[in-house]
Parts: sequence; C-alpha cells; structure tokens
Amino acid sequence: MSSSIKSRVGITRLKQLVNELGDRDDKLRNDFQLFEAFFENFPIPVTMWMLSKDKNIISQRGNGFMVQEATTLDDMFLCPLVKEQCLEHHISALKGKKAEYFINTNDCHYYVKLVPNFGDSGGVVSVAGIAWDITSNMKMLECLDNILVLSNNRDKKHKEISEIAKGGLEVSKLKKMLTKIEVI
Repeated sequence: MSSSIKSRVGITRLKQLVNELGDRDDKLRNDFQLFEAFFENFPIPVTMWMLSKDKNIISQRGNGFMVQEATTLDDMFLCPLVKEQCLEHHISALKGKKAEYFINTNDCHYYVKLVPNFGDSGGVVSVAGIAWDITSNMKMLECLDNILVLSNNRDKKHKEISEIAKGGLEVSKLKKMLTKIEVI
C-alpha cells in the first residue's frame, strides 16, 4: 500500500473518530438538556453536572453546591472537607461505580448521586452528578423530631409545639410552591 493511500485511510479514520466523538458529546448534551427540563421547577433546588473521563466539566447547571466557574473536578469545590469527600466519590464513579451520599455543611445539607455513563466499548466516558439541596427538608425533620420530644412531655404548652411546627412550614419550598402552582 502506498504512503498516499495509507494517509487517506488514516485521515478517513480520523474524520470518522472525530464524528463519533462529536456525536457522543451531542448525545450527552441532549440527554443533559432533557434532564434539566425535568428539574426546571422542581420543589427542591437541584445542581446537575457532567464530568468527562479526563475530569473536565462538560456541563453544569444550578447553584449552591459547586463553584460556578469550575472547569475541572479539582476546582469544583471550595470547602476542603466537602472537596475531600466529593473527590473520593467522583473518582469511584469514574471507575464505574455509582455513588450516593449526603453532604452536611454548617448551613446546607445535600443529597448527591453520581452515575457513570458507559460508552460503546464498555468503559466510562463520563459521570453525571446531581445534588439536591435538602436543607429545608432537614429543618422540617428536625422540627418534627422536636415536636415528638415536646409531645411526650405532657406539661409543656401547646404554644411551643405550634412554634416549632410553624418554623418547619416557613422553610418549606414545597409549601411555597403549592400556593403558586395550580394543584389538580
């Protein structure tokens, strides 16, 4: 085979690979956009991201859980404690293992799920991540726990119970949405 034929075959193969990678990336973006549309008005704040196998951020939406200007896994998180925990789980997901965990900071609570995306060859090509801000739900659970404790002590006034329940309802994003969105 002459060198010009080998070159053409190589160029053709390279074009094919570029097209395949472009198609794969387009599919990932389309899947992510569909997912975004689903969570657009979800009653719990959601942050979503897609991480490539080489630890670059392909896409991210939402706020609160990660650095908005991040471009790689290494610069996604500011808090050292959160970063340490999250890096470990992301590395595991990049190796093909699903991960789900809770992150509790001083002010916020998150439920995080990471799912590896496998390519045609069976290897991990990306990881999709979602973090739900469950802070208000945690507050409601805390309030309910307090109500149970106070309810067991029969000589406490009902006013204390009422105030704790009111505090839980005031932080409920779902409760606020129920007053704004039609319920069928």
